[in-house]
Amino acid sequence: MAAAGVWDVLIIGAGPAGAVAAANLAERCLRVAILEKDLRPEAKPGEVLTPNAIPILSHLGLLELIEANGNLACPLTCIDRAWSTAWPNREHFLSHAGGRAWVIDRVALERLLVSRAVLAGADVFLGQHVRGLIRRYGYWSVQTRSSDGPATLRAAFVVDASGRAAPVARRLGAKRENLFRVLALHVQSAAPDTESQSEPASLTIEAAAVGWWYAVCGPRQTLTCALFTYDPVLARSNAARSTLLAALDDTTTLPRWARELVRSGRVRSVDASPSMLRQPVGEGWLAIGDAAASFDPIASQGLANALASAAGGAEAIGGISRASVSPWRPSLHG
Repeated sequence: MAAAGVWDVLIIGAGPAGAVAAANLAERCLRVAILEKDLRPEAKPGEVLTPNAIPILSHLGLLELIEANGNLACPLTCIDRAWSTAWPNREHFLSHAGGRAWVIDRVALERLLVSRAVLAGADVFLGQHVRGLIRRYGYWSVQTRSSDGPATLRAAFVVDASGRAAPVARRLGAKRENLFRVLALHVQSAAPDTESQSEPASLTIEAAAVGWWYAVCGPRQTLTCALFTYDPVLARSNAARSTLLAALDDTTTLPRWARELVRSGRVRSVDASPSMLRQPVGEGWLAIGDAAASFDPIASQGLANALASAAGGAEAIGGISRASVSPWRPSLHG
């Protein structure tokens, strides 16, 4: 840990938003630490980066890395949509500004972004659960608990990048507002190479009686299939897999092997509701990424907005630091 356990900025959460903010701030010569409660993050559903993400990827220097690393991302050529028709309508990404899209391995992306933050000079502490925080004399005292016992870390600024739960912001009195309720049932499985590689990668989206679903193959031929429903009882019941299979059985756009993988894969139920904090910023703290606002999954913009809000948040904190005097050293950027 830094001398006397003091940093300029403590970032709660090592996801894409937290890691990007940490790298950006560390590059400004600020002392930054990331606190992450998960020691070994579990596999996460594949996510899509559509052409609207190209500006922020380019700004962060990630565009070439994504295009060159087949284990991190694979190209996505089109969307097959079937909302109220028997056969899907195909939309090619070449018709969009930028003309490119990808399916991302979320865990691999997070590891890459954290590595970039470490190279920039940020400290990373895993297994740290934030138990409380209080602001006195111009800096925060953050109480954490880990396998090594309790600890107190200090910083002039705290960033909540912990995801839609936003525990830090809510501890500070921020209220979260759900625009409407959506739950997602995710399944991930390894797809058979011979069949899954027969056509270019495409994203299949189709309406279902209980909501809508999508399926896509990502890096290392990993199939992600998810059903989004507005019925919380249905999503949390023991019939979750049956509900997803029933939706898939009604479609002609998903191959038989994909339905078989859904039968054998692990089903996870997660909150996918679009929501926002009524107060995403306060004295000495800021929420970024999903902690500040999460978007309707149908828009495919959650990850791009998380990266953009992290870059913007770091820019704002950097601007404050240039005009501030740290209580424990002459200047935050000195």
